[in-house]
Amino acid sequence: MECAAAYSVEDRRLRRMMSNRESARRSRMRKQRHMEDLRSRVGRLRHEKRNLLDQIAAISGCAVVLQHENQKLRTESSALLHRLSVIRRVLFLRQLHLLSSPPLPLHFSDKDSISCLGGELSSGEEHIRATSLMT
Repeated sequence: MECAAAYSVEDRRLRRMMSNRESARRSRMRKQRHMEDLRSRVGRLRHEKRNLLDQIAAISGCAVVLQHENQKLRTESSALLHRLSVIRRVLFLRQLHLLSSPPLPLHFSDKDSISCLGGELSSGEEHIRATSLMT
């Protein structure tokens, strides 16, 4: 019986040792798969980072171009607003001058030509004079 008990203890010890080796082998395999997954993930993330950096560079380049164009348009707008202001001032002064000076007698020798020879204004001629004052 001692022999059977000793065999049984030795047998359990061998089975435990084999079980531990198998468990260690599975653990190493899990660790290896985990490391491969991490390497793969690192590769994907590096690729994604490279793509994002390329996109950032492209967008930054577009932003610089748009900022330059925006500044150019702002400058042009400012110049046009100044020019419009000057034109409005000139028109205002011209209208003021026309309103303050006595009307010149006009004579229409032809429907298309106006001469300053004197004569009365017809209603059509008054309309022409009034519309020319508005512009």
